[in-house]
Amino acid sequence: MQQNQKAVQKQRIALEEARKAEDAKKKAEAETAKANPTENTTTAEQAAAPPETTGSEVELSNKFFRLKFTNKGAGIKTAQLLDYYRRLDAKGEFVTINETRPNPIGAFSGKPNEFDESLWTVVAQTENSITFATDTPDKLHIEKKYSIPQDRPYEVDLDITLRNDSGAPLELDNTETKYVYAGGAAPLHFNEWSMQIGMFYREDQSRFYRHNVDYFGGRKKVFGIFGKSEKPHVVLPAEDGKTDNLSFAGVNDQFFTILLQAEKPQDGRVWADKYPVTINGDEELSRSKRMRGCELAMGLPNIALNPGDQQTVSYDIFMGPKDSQILKEHKEGWNLVMNYDQIPIFGPIFGWAIKPLAAALSATMIWLHNLVGNYGIAIILLTIMVRLLMWPVYAKSTRSMKRMSKLSPLMKEIKEKYPDDPQKVNQETMKLYSEYGINPMGGCLPMFLQLPVFLGFYRMLWGSVELRHESFLWADDLTMPDHFWFIPGLGFWLNLLPILMALASFVQMAMTPKTGDNTQRMIFMMMPFMFLIFCYNFASGLALYWTVSNIFTVAQTWLMNKLPEPELKKSDKVKKKKPGFFSKLQAQLEAAQAQQMEASGSPKKKTAAKKSKKDSAPSAPKPGQSRTKLSSEKGSRHTKSKKKRR
Repeated sequence: MQQNQKAVQKQRIALEEARKAEDAKKKAEAETAKANPTENTTTAEQAAAPPETTGSEVELSNKFFRLKFTNKGAGIKTAQLLDYYRRLDAKGEFVTINETRPNPIGAFSGKPNEFDESLWTVVAQTENSITFATDTPDKLHIEKKYSIPQDRPYEVDLDITLRNDSGAPLELDNTETKYVYAGGAAPLHFNEWSMQIGMFYREDQSRFYRHNVDYFGGRKKVFGIFGKSEKPHVVLPAEDGKTDNLSFAGVNDQFFTILLQAEKPQDGRVWADKYPVTINGDEELSRSKRMRGCELAMGLPNIALNPGDQQTVSYDIFMGPKDSQILKEHKEGWNLVMNYDQIPIFGPIFGWAIKPLAAALSATMIWLHNLVGNYGIAIILLTIMVRLLMWPVYAKSTRSMKRMSKLSPLMKEIKEKYPDDPQKVNQETMKLYSEYGINPMGGCLPMFLQLPVFLGFYRMLWGSVELRHESFLWADDLTMPDHFWFIPGLGFWLNLLPILMALASFVQMAMTPKTGDNTQRMIFMMMPFMFLIFCYNFASGLALYWTVSNIFTVAQTWLMNKLPEPELKKSDKVKKKKPGFFSKLQAQLEAAQAQQMEASGSPKKKTAAKKSKKDSAPSAPKPGQSRTKLSSEKGSRHTKSKKKRR
């Protein structure tokens, strides 16, 4: 029994060694065939080999970018921007356009996830251009020529030539060649918000539309809350309609953009979609924060070709930074990609003012940088310039608040005099303001004026590629939070600029004349801490602006406190003055309250009505004087008791 088991075991070992030897032989033959394919591969094996699907790549470059072309789809696979590093600590790693998408810029598409992946032929190539060609099953001959102009940075010219070799009329709209792919834009870091990533398109040189990646659903995680559920891609302007004047379209992230400009406005539409992105190889955190990119394709015009006819459609492709000066110099309307008015909540309200303010602030900041050589100093000087322009308004507001604070004893007397009548308190308070010529909104005027300026600074600094990787003091990047010190054991960065901003704001609040009740004062004193929480991870350039602005306000308040106190005296123009906004508002409130009391049957109103009725009753006639009885009065026959009927 044991001998049989040993024999079986020896047989198994022998078979295993024979199998290993056979595998080694096959491996050696495969390596030999790979090294000498013409000598070791038969014609039948060559015919059975699968066709090439990976495609080949060609590089063209200039001083602005390095382009990698692929014949799979005949387009620009990636574009490395040679003036912009991906990270501050990675000098050899450049920002790469379209690196998060597998399909090249310029490839044809039918709809999202349907792309031309055929292998084209390179028919011509020079130092600054490359031409691809292919023939479709419909016998449509297509050539794509990409040219790099030397006088326009970050731009590529694309000429698409179509020739009908089918022998029958052919319409492009009836084929799968309907869109030109513009590529995808994705966040470069985890602090990039979803509203900074999106798509845009422009119609008839006037209407500009933009949608961020949240437009497609599936918002990223904010404060632990997820947004809307996922929804499919969007075709714009509509699934069943086109625009006759589609000028350009594209995608953008916080600092960079891809823009596809038609040579002349054309009929067509665009499709856009979102896609998941992994940041710095961290899949778990990217999934948790729902990091998303946005891709787009621009529709081709409907081209009809007779047999033998050909037609060329031309585009300009911009792949570069969102630099307002560069974009403005390229084409009319390209600077709209800056999206200065794209601000949550306040954008629809102050967008008309924020857009020109942000553009002017950006131009002034760049001019100051050219003078001083540092963007941090340029931001400080720009902040001081803006605050000096607002000095007269702030001075008038401070004097108004001081005069209002001197009314506190009189306002306290009014509250004590009418403790149970808030309506009367408001009426007397407004009368008091009118007598002394005080506008209760005067102290809030600088806040309303400063809000659009702050939002303009906020939007300009938020997306200013000029500040990217620019350092000032301990801040290495003015577009990122200023990490001053990493707290050991807590895993938490100490950002010093927002803390200085909050302290300066607290000192400013403490120096401001006290108005309102204790609750209002408490709310105002808590505002610096609220701003600290909300703005702790904002860009350090924005925190620098706000800190300098608050310090300037503290110095301005200190100087205003050294000036003589304003006198509190009654205004001589009270009688001549027409009713103001607050007087009219108070009258409307009183009328509404009176109408409400009358409708609800208030006891106070009923008592007033009874009193009014009693006062309006007819008076007793004088001796010897008769009077006419009213129709409501009872006659003499009504005074006698009625007899019961039998």
